[in-house]
Amino acid sequence: MIALAGKNAGSAAILCGVSLCCALLVSSCSNQPKTVAPLAPKGGEPDLQTLLKILSDQQASLPKNSPKLETALEKVASLYEVQNRYDLAEKYLEQLTQCIDSYGNWERLSLAYAEQQKFDQAIEAIKHSVALIEAKNNSDNIAAVYIRYAKLLEKAGRKDEAAPLRAKAKALAPNIKNSTLRWH
Repeated sequence: MIALAGKNAGSAAILCGVSLCCALLVSSCSNQPKTVAPLAPKGGEPDLQTLLKILSDQQASLPKNSPKLETALEKVASLYEVQNRYDLAEKYLEQLTQCIDSYGNWERLSLAYAEQQKFDQAIEAIKHSVALIEAKNNSDNIAAVYIRYAKLLEKAGRKDEAAPLRAKAKALAPNIKNSTLRWH
């Protein structure tokens, strides 16, 4: 492990290459600084057991739902997502949404539910994502979330509810292509 330094010995910068895409998504959605214990030795990827141990230690020492848990929760969830173990990722994504209430975290949780055929929960999670992104009023991002929401509804067999969302997306961002936005 890397030795901790600085005023707060319970935190340090994270250098880890696990799930770059998810890390970028979480980073772009959060205004919180990334300060938690290191998750990997220098130059190496953390293994799941190491991540779970660090997360457990942090949960024992930090207040429940502390934003400082974000990075560790994100890393554990990402490892499970990469392995298509959405049943296990779900637990950490649920905790992540309680630590950092961002549209990206809610969309990831929605995907985890959808991959397990838990469509009612997936739809509730993406509704929360929609509310958060609408509050930011970025029409391109809102349009993309509407498309993903529509695709989720279609996957759940609710095509009639998806059409208005696709129309809203097209009105907000006429150049967005419905087919280019991936929803599993």
